[in-house]
Amino acid sequence: MSSPLLETRNLQIRFGGVLAIRDVSFHLAQGEVLGLIGPNGAGKTSVFNCITGFYRPTSGAVLLDGMSLTGHTSYRISRLGIRRTFQNIRLFDDLSVLANILAGAHAARRSTDDTVRAIHSTCTDLGIETRLLSRPAHELAHGLQRRVELARALIADPRVLLVDEPGAGLNASEKRLIIALLRGVARDRNIGVIVIDHDIGMIARACDRVVVLDFGKVICIGTPREVRRNPAVVAAYLGG
Repeated sequence: MSSPLLETRNLQIRFGGVLAIRDVSFHLAQGEVLGLIGPNGAGKTSVFNCITGFYRPTSGAVLLDGMSLTGHTSYRISRLGIRRTFQNIRLFDDLSVLANILAGAHAARRSTDDTVRAIHSTCTDLGIETRLLSRPAHELAHGLQRRVELARALIADPRVLLVDEPGAGLNASEKRLIIALLRGVARDRNIGVIVIDHDIGMIARACDRVVVLDFGKVICIGTPREVRRNPAVVAAYLGG
């Protein structure tokens, strides 16, 4: 197997006396969509926060192409090619769609013309019509706002994209679109994508492999089919 694009090794973080995540190890390959699931409080977002430098792990490491990211600032990690979206959409409501996407372009060293071309290409990939670029973000439907947030994360050409609850608040057809977009982004841009979502059906359709957390610990890694049949996973979600 080729070297992983992203890897966590025995990742731990403690808040006072609470061990929020413990010995979390997994890897992500280029072009792969990896699911990160678990019950509420399992530590999923804490893992994202450790990868992006928002939290500094108590122990363990996060590696990008074999280089440790431990101790780097979140800004530096973003510059190195790791971008994310959030569970609660964090757009600048009164700014235009274009201005929101441009806010994510700071990490890319491009000329103005190249930036304009990248914006139009990214919007085309995500089904965001050019006529919407001048609209204030708050005027867009919820599903379109999700796609604008994805565009803002993708505009700097990340190597790894972390997507937190992309299906939240979306109907079934909008979820199908997001699944197709995430798989297309991973394939066409050859980047690694990690997705958190509570909709197991959505995760199963979107992801190549799934990492399952429970009480901050990895209890299963496998294909969506393997994970759904795993007794420890069933017990974690349903009790047992």
